[in-house]
Amino acid sequence: MRRDIEAIVSQQRGIIFATPAIVHREQYSGRDIIAKNSAFASGYTDGRGYVPVEWWIMSITEAENAKKKDGEGLTMLQVGKQQVSLQAANEEMHFFNPARWPLTKILDIGGEPRETSFGSREVPPIPPHVHSGNVIDGKMTGPGKLEAYFFPPTEKIRDTVITRLGVKKGVTKDDVKQRLTRFGKDDSMYELLQEYVVRPYDCWTIPAGTLHAPGPWVTVEIQLPQDDFNLAGWRLAERTSDRELYETMVLRGLKDEEEFAAQAINWETTSDNDFEKNNRRTIEVLAQGAWGRRYRIFFGTFYGEGWEIKAGHEITFEKRRAVGGVLWEGSGLINGNHLGTAQREFLSVAHNIHIAAERDLTIFTVEEMRDERHH
Repeated sequence: MRRDIEAIVSQQRGIIFATPAIVHREQYSGRDIIAKNSAFASGYTDGRGYVPVEWWIMSITEAENAKKKDGEGLTMLQVGKQQVSLQAANEEMHFFNPARWPLTKILDIGGEPRETSFGSREVPPIPPHVHSGNVIDGKMTGPGKLEAYFFPPTEKIRDTVITRLGVKKGVTKDDVKQRLTRFGKDDSMYELLQEYVVRPYDCWTIPAGTLHAPGPWVTVEIQLPQDDFNLAGWRLAERTSDRELYETMVLRGLKDEEEFAAQAINWETTSDNDFEKNNRRTIEVLAQGAWGRRYRIFFGTFYGEGWEIKAGHEITFEKRRAVGGVLWEGSGLINGNHLGTAQREFLSVAHNIHIAAERDLTIFTVEEMRDERHH
C-alpha cells in the first residue's frame, strides 16, 4: 500500500483524489443538489428508508445511524486502480494527526414546502437537535460536538431561507420540556427557536449542546470527529406516535424529558441573548486580485478556506499542512491534474498547490484543527 500511495503522490504532484462518501439519513431530506434526496419515497431512499443528504469530505469518521451500514461515511482514496480508505492510508503515511482531523460535510437540506402547525409554509430544515455526546448508563458523557457552518453561494436556491439556532428570548427549560412531549404530534418545538435569515458567505459557530434546527440551505459543516445527536423534534409537518423512535432518537438512554433538559442542553449557549453577536460572522478575505480571491470560512478551533479563481487565471498557494478540498463549481487543473465533475474531492500533501482555472471555479478546503480562541 505504501508503495502504491507514494507512486500516486509522486505521479500526481501531491494530489490524491477520492470517491465521495455519501451518507444517508432518516431525519431530513434534501434539494437534490448532491444526490436524488428530496423525498422519502421509492427511488430516493435506500433499503433502510434513508435518503442521501450528506457528503462527508476526507472523512475518517464512520456514520452512526440507527440502522448502521459498515463503512458509511469513510472516504475512499483513488490509488491507481484500487480504492484505499483514507483512514488506512493515513495510518501508513501519516499525512495528518487523526486526533486533530475534523469531520467535514456538505449538507443538502430541504424537500418540498410543507404546511406547519404554526401557520407557515416552508421548506423543512433539519429537525431540532443537540450534540452533547453519548449517553452511557443514563448519563450524558460528552464531550459534546462543537461544529461550525459556512453557507456557500448557490444559484440553486431562490427562496428566502430561515435557520433556527438557539432559543428566543424568554424561552425556559420548562418550555422545552413541555414541547418535547409534543414530539411528532405538532411542530411546536420549532416555534421556540430563534430565526435568522441565511446569507451566502455567512459563517456560524455552534457550541456543543446548543438546541438548533439548521435551515434548508446547502451547507459546508465542520465539527469534532464524532457523530452524536439527540433529536428534540421530528421532521417538519410530519407526524409520528412511534415511542421506540422517541426512545432511540430523542432520549437515547436518558430517563425522561427532565434529564434531557438537564443533561443534553447547554442552556447557557442555547439561551444566550448575544448568540448572534458571539457566533455569527462573515468570511475573512486573506488575499484578492485580478485572479480572484482567497478567504477563511471557519474560525476558532477549525480552519478552512474558500478559493475563487477566475477563468484563465492561475494561482499558487503555499501549504505546510495536509489539505482536504472539494470543487464546488467550475473546472480547472490542480498541480496538473484535472478538476471537474469526475474528480471533485482531493487530499493535497503538496507544499505548493497550483490551480489553473478553465472556467470560474470555487474550491473549499479544510485542515487540521487548531488551538485558537473562539474568535
